[in-house]
Amino acid sequence: MRVARLFGIDIYVDVSWLFIFALVAWSLSADMGPLHPANLPPAERIALGVGTALLFFASVLVHELAHSVLARARGLEVSRITLFIFGGVSALGSEFDSASGEGWIALVGPLASIAIALVFFVLAQLLGVQTSLGVAAGYLAYANTILGIFNLLPAYPLDGGKVLHSLIWRKTGSRLRATRIAAGIGRSIAILLIAFGLLETFVIGLIGGLWMALIGWFLFQAGSAEAYQTELASSLRGRTALDVATAPPPALPADTPMQTALELLLKTGQRATAVADGARLLGIVTLTDLARSNAQAPLSAVMTPMAKVKSAAPETDALDTLKLLAETGFHQIPVVDGTGALRGFVTREGLLQRVALAPGA
Repeated sequence: MRVARLFGIDIYVDVSWLFIFALVAWSLSADMGPLHPANLPPAERIALGVGTALLFFASVLVHELAHSVLARARGLEVSRITLFIFGGVSALGSEFDSASGEGWIALVGPLASIAIALVFFVLAQLLGVQTSLGVAAGYLAYANTILGIFNLLPAYPLDGGKVLHSLIWRKTGSRLRATRIAAGIGRSIAILLIAFGLLETFVIGLIGGLWMALIGWFLFQAGSAEAYQTELASSLRGRTALDVATAPPPALPADTPMQTALELLLKTGQRATAVADGARLLGIVTLTDLARSNAQAPLSAVMTPMAKVKSAAPETDALDTLKLLAETGFHQIPVVDGTGALRGFVTREGLLQRVALAPGA
């Protein structure tokens, strides 16, 4: 859900953020929560808790804006910032051009959090640490300090992990090797967080331990995904859509029964095929399309016409085709030449195999 636009960057809120916001606001408003030293009546404590939670997540947004603004200043594309259950993420639309660029862009986020913590610490002293606003400011100073320090952990893809990645990249001269090393270290730290969190949960019985285990699990998954993306980008660099496409199954006439097309796709292991009238390409039909109607219905009833199909030209850069695949959310992108002929499909499975077969993978 898009909620704002700052510095030309769209700000989105994931549904999961609503859960964590409610949880933080509730914990702050609890009788023995971080704001209880303010000694406020319940209604005022709840209002202060909600306001403090909003300021904390505004701090998270500033953290991400620091990344994004510096990235744009260095010529990188930033499509959006998304706040979600585990914090925030800046979506970069282009790759880092240097190790130093990646390092500084990663480091500026934690530095921003530490700077925000110092501002709230000074504000707490000015307001009085025993006043309600002073207690809230003191909590925000503490929370931003923890946010900044935690993000400096060398657990890829946390900011500290990306700084480590940039240093290894600069030392070895290989971005791919740096990713493999940093991702390995990050997964090890994630496993330790999971183990410690579960131990704390079962031995002491604290909900914080479970939360730490969930964060560790998220870091493990996110680090693996980042490593895969880098491996994939490395294997695709310098190639075209046609280079990475798989050969399509035979095109079928528009009056072909859906059952026949389904049998063909299952036999060939493909997810989609072309619907054609002789040499003229009419549309694309996928396994998902075939599951929507009667087995004897003609393909013309369920196919997606070519006018509505997102396709790539054979000479399109493979990395741009990957972006198109990610943007559409489809399992495949057809590769269509200037004459309208289908030359193949760029598929998720095909790209995964390319990473698995890449040298050194």
